[in-house]
Amino acid sequence: MRRVLATIAVLTVLALGASSALAVEFGVRGEYWFPRLSGTVQTTTGGIPDTVLDVRNTLGVKDKNLPFGEAFLRIGSVTLRVGYTQVRLDGDKELLQTITFDGATYTVSDNVLSKLDLKTADADLQYDFLRPGVGAANLNLGLILKVKYVDGKVELRSVSTGVATTKDFKAPIPMVGAAVGLGLLKNRVRADARVTGIVYSGNHLYEADAFATLAPLPYVQIHGGYRYVDLKIDESDTLASLKLSGPYVGAQISF
Repeated sequence: MRRVLATIAVLTVLALGASSALAVEFGVRGEYWFPRLSGTVQTTTGGIPDTVLDVRNTLGVKDKNLPFGEAFLRIGSVTLRVGYTQVRLDGDKELLQTITFDGATYTVSDNVLSKLDLKTADADLQYDFLRPGVGAANLNLGLILKVKYVDGKVELRSVSTGVATTKDFKAPIPMVGAAVGLGLLKNRVRADARVTGIVYSGNHLYEADAFATLAPLPYVQIHGGYRYVDLKIDESDTLASLKLSGPYVGAQISF
């Protein structure tokens, strides 16, 4: 993984050096996401797998609307972005079966409170190797190199017995992908899509973001789109397989 991160850093420097300084743009983008969650969490204790917990059916974790945002700097054909998303979801469920989580047992009919906290920080480089313009229209097609840092925590607590357990999992994940965009009327109307992903050692992370943009005022854009995240990570004796997907709305200010 260190080699991948070093490669991304080198390519960033080379791309910036090769980029034309004809166009410079800086901006911030904020979105409000309406995702649906699905997935499972499982711990391993002393080399023995514990119960596979469905976050919705076993733990009763509820969906919640979430903000996320990013800042970007575009220099010629190169765009640098940093972003952050925090997912905090709660569950409250009377167990239909006896379960084991991190070596602790929660018996059937226990009322269990659960928390799922997932923070992700992104840094990515996009290089548009095609950026033709025809009249008031333009098209871009680019390569994305990205690093996503995942910091997750799962907590369970029994209301009746007071037994509580917490497991953390953290990992930097390098990703590669592509971006495509079409702008009309000098970018007053746009459609963009980004897809990134990686598969390694039985783990994976796929992310897709497609959105339409309208610019009603100078320097201001409004967005509507759909975001999809599929994460499977096995770290610190915790196997988490989670999916978040749904529409979002937001706005961007750029100069």
